[in-house]
Amino acid sequence: MKYHHRFRVLSLAATAFLIATSLMPFTTLAESRSKAMKRAEAELRKGNYAEAERVYRHLTEQDQDDNEARLGLSFALMKLAKYGTSYEESARVVASDPMNARGHALMGNALLKSGEFRQSIESLYTALKFNNRESLGWAGLAEVAYFENDTRNAYEGFRRAILLSPMEPDNYVSLARTCSRLEYYLEAASSYEKFLEVAPKTDAERRARIRGLIDFYRYLGTTKIHRLGGQVTTTIPFELIQNRPFLNVMVNGKGPLRFVIDTGASLSVISDRAAQKLGIKPVARGGMARAVGGSGSFAIVYGILDSFEIGPVKVETVPVYIRTVHSAADTPEGERADGYIGLSVLANYSVTINYQTKTLLLDRTPVDRDITPIVPPTGAVSGGIPNITPMPGGVSADKPSAHPLSALPSDTSLQNPPVRSAIAGIEIPIRSTSGGLASAETHLPGTKRPLNFIIDTGATVTVVSKAAVNRFDLSALIIKGETYRVIGAAGIEEGAEALGLATLEVSGLRKSNSRALVLDLDPVNETSGFEQHGILGGDYLRHFLVQLDLRRFRLKLTPQTPAITVASDR
Repeated sequence: MKYHHRFRVLSLAATAFLIATSLMPFTTLAESRSKAMKRAEAELRKGNYAEAERVYRHLTEQDQDDNEARLGLSFALMKLAKYGTSYEESARVVASDPMNARGHALMGNALLKSGEFRQSIESLYTALKFNNRESLGWAGLAEVAYFENDTRNAYEGFRRAILLSPMEPDNYVSLARTCSRLEYYLEAASSYEKFLEVAPKTDAERRARIRGLIDFYRYLGTTKIHRLGGQVTTTIPFELIQNRPFLNVMVNGKGPLRFVIDTGASLSVISDRAAQKLGIKPVARGGMARAVGGSGSFAIVYGILDSFEIGPVKVETVPVYIRTVHSAADTPEGERADGYIGLSVLANYSVTINYQTKTLLLDRTPVDRDITPIVPPTGAVSGGIPNITPMPGGVSADKPSAHPLSALPSDTSLQNPPVRSAIAGIEIPIRSTSGGLASAETHLPGTKRPLNFIIDTGATVTVVSKAAVNRFDLSALIIKGETYRVIGAAGIEEGAEALGLATLEVSGLRKSNSRALVLDLDPVNETSGFEQHGILGGDYLRHFLVQLDLRRFRLKLTPQTPAITVASDR
């Protein structure tokens, strides 16, 4: 990072006074600031972002007009994921220097990572208007392209950002992610290797994850994964258990095994128990992935399934995570999952989930545009929130209620059909997270802006993040005296609270009398690329015919029950 020293123009009298009375202190002060700036830059390179923040903050406290130090402070805060304060510091610079390209670029990136897409794009374009060589501007716009599923432009944008700022580690991670989606596995591995060369040595956990990814991509090499066979179009029945669709599948010609259709999982998952039984060996491993529930993390182990069959559909060479699939001790055998069919498989089809007929339609009829397959083994959360069992206050954790929603107030919107109901399906604008998950803008009561929610058929109920509850002052909506058990990718968590929502709305499709668990989604947001405020689970999605085609990156929801109305104010 390069900085340019500022010089103030002093009046002749003031200059004479300084020369006459305090020449030595002025020189010492200048040297002190210069050394402090160099030390802050060194701390950034070493990954000591908190220390860099402290040094930059001290400099801005000494001189409120020190824009150079303030930009450094904004950058350090962004590295610490303090996006709100990063934005505030860069906005102060832009207020005093409207043509400051770096300030606009920092503002744009902070807004983007907070999920504020509309405002971020304006700031990023403004940055490049003032300085076409501002690498943060190019990186930010490349991220926007990636999230909007414009993978080719994202690829070119990240390469441009690296050319302008070859020592910025995050650009190599972003390029590797993009190469993975384009199936450029060897280039993805090379980009991750470059990251290890230039990145600080302080984040051992992240480096271990990336070494595992390098091994995995080197293993894949030029292999063509997800080779499709069997029928072009087929309809397969599923069981709907606790709002989750279960299918019988065959793995390597053996089975049947019970898998959940899980749009909240990037890479597909097979349980370690099933993998051991079928003789499926790890092909790479490395580091820990943070996830919801239990210990908050699980070991990253990659495997390859030779074949994966869903009825008459067959997919060959399927990358998977091998991990423990958690369930409560009293979970019936029929409700236990052997794995999750993630987006890495589903993205090759137009997928229709009919919750009323309990059928899955898979269609791989060629589309009329270039397909960008989503192949996102990124170490992100896999399996979403597989099962959530409520524990009303006073009920023992060892004796959960019989049905996952039995403790909640009855859904009056189902008993009393609304006057207005939606008939035609509505196409929902969606974005891709860094891990390839589909995210849609969702409206909650009392929030003025839309929030980003992951579309997750593998989650029993809807979730709102603790961070969103705090930031948007939603704590008054917490239901008193009710706690819940959460079974997630990283284990079992007890005592989760829930919000009572008067409405839950996506693109004008509104459900009244909804509930949402309050969970820590920081593990999800570490790898999502832009902030996810929640998860849309099966309790909302089961009211729709869900049509998801990630080849075109389209989601269409067609209401199937009178619980859904069309909001008149959207």
